[in-house]
Amino acid sequence: MNTATAEQRSVGMGSNEFVWFLATISATTALGIDMVLPAFGEVRQAFGLADDSTSVALTVTVYFLGLSVSQILYGPLADRFGRKPILLASLGLYIAGAIAAGLAPSLEVLLAARLLWGVGAAGPRVLLMAIARDVHDGDRLARVLSMAMAIFMIVPAVAPLLGQAALALGGWRLTFIGPLIPAMAVILWSSRLSETLPATSRRPLTFARTTTAVRAVVDNRTALGFSLALMFDFAAFASFLGTSELLFDRVYDRSTQFPLLFGAMSVVMGITAFSSSRLVGRFGARTMIHTMIGFALLTAVAQTVVSVLGDGAPNFWLWFAIITIANSIRTSVNPLIGSEAMQPMGDLAATAASVMGTISMGGGALLASVTDRFILDSVTPLAFAYLGYGVASLLTILWAGGMLSQRSNDPIPQDQLEG
Repeated sequence: MNTATAEQRSVGMGSNEFVWFLATISATTALGIDMVLPAFGEVRQAFGLADDSTSVALTVTVYFLGLSVSQILYGPLADRFGRKPILLASLGLYIAGAIAAGLAPSLEVLLAARLLWGVGAAGPRVLLMAIARDVHDGDRLARVLSMAMAIFMIVPAVAPLLGQAALALGGWRLTFIGPLIPAMAVILWSSRLSETLPATSRRPLTFARTTTAVRAVVDNRTALGFSLALMFDFAAFASFLGTSELLFDRVYDRSTQFPLLFGAMSVVMGITAFSSSRLVGRFGARTMIHTMIGFALLTAVAQTVVSVLGDGAPNFWLWFAIITIANSIRTSVNPLIGSEAMQPMGDLAATAASVMGTISMGGGALLASVTDRFILDSVTPLAFAYLGYGVASLLTILWAGGMLSQRSNDPIPQDQLEG
């Protein structure tokens, strides 16, 4: 039976449509971040903040915190009630958060709305991984996630431009409300999705069984190690997202060019991710991870040297080229690391995705919030973050056995799941 036929029977969609659906689910998370970035300047003015205030970056940080902390709830719910109802419920929270943010009368209310928004965005994040794992495993899972990521990178390419257009049409409030549109599209599109978790595979929602399942995931060296690698990888990128607008403005005086340049960076990231997805079938996910982690560290070293020698403000185009390469590598390796973490999970796909997301995004957001405090008028702290977190990611992959042993695809034994 070919892959397309299998997907048509299991999810109600063909192979290509299924990948595009997964990519659109990812787009809800990305738009909640990238579309609002051009509005930071107006938000500062609206709430009486200084032009160089980093407080607005908290709108990214609290979004990530809501996104990460609440993932632990969605996994057990999706393993109990199925994927579709939990996906739809989370998208409802996402839409409510976007509307509340667009109507916020103060920075404090805006931050609270962004937290709710992040809680809603956590559902699609978990369900994306769970649905993909329900249908695929092995290198095929890595390739599907990489292809979805490649398509998903179209969103960061156009999101700042959409945000700039919304800013011109209706001010910063319209920029915050706009991302609810793809969430509504996913709700409509999901009518074509067949439930991917059979009723016979669903787990009772009891505290004992849930904690036992979570413990089984955390105790699995492969799952935990690759999740920690994702955490360090995400910490560096979250710092870039939260401070990129400020760096373009304060360090290089290129705030008006930010949407276009950010979009160009995203195009390169998407092309790299697509090329990576094509190579997974030839070389395997593990080999790809090893190679790209090595290149990531070399790029981080180059970024650090250039930043230090340039006294925190090196030549813009040189810095922009290096940071684009660094982000392109992380975009390509991220879904491969995630697929490796999911390999041994079997019927625990949603719980595993929620634990993995909580570790990677929660820990990454906290680390990024610390890094952001040092980033103001110099790119050097960001360079050190990429280097330090890159080394930490490599060490956790080594600890997980990613470079020392063959993949272990064996599902967690059933006797470990009984609470």
